[in-house]
Amino acid sequence: MSVQADIITALVASLDAVTFTATAATVLVESKNFPSYTIEDLEDPVICVTDGSIESERIARSSHMRDYAVEIYLARHTPAEADCDVMLELLEELLGKLEDHYWPGITWPTGVTSPQTIVCEKNPGEGLEERNVWRAGIVVTFKVPRSH
Repeated sequence: MSVQADIITALVASLDAVTFTATAATVLVESKNFPSYTIEDLEDPVICVTDGSIESERIARSSHMRDYAVEIYLARHTPAEADCDVMLELLEELLGKLEDHYWPGITWPTGVTSPQTIVCEKNPGEGLEERNVWRAGIVVTFKVPRSH
């Protein structure tokens, strides 16, 4: 598998093992190449992990640093204002888990450590106003050295 695919697999397994305390609902964690959900799919929170960009920077004559971006989408149908508050708490909890990068029992690819950057955009594309769907797009970047 590719390094990025290995990161996605490890991240999905890691997040799936988490018991999120911000919500009493079951949080579905999955990976999809082309995420698409209906309102019915979003009755409970969904965390979808997919691939992002890959950047390579030369750091020495025979080595590069690759930045593997992984995109995470957090979403839920939120017909009530209180549901939005719960999702904000869930987002904060998810960000904390990503920052801590502590996943007992999960094997991560060699050379992959905690994320270098985490960028989050809440409710892109006016989803909350249009369909009462609260969503966040998170881009997590892992730096992985490569010698050749």
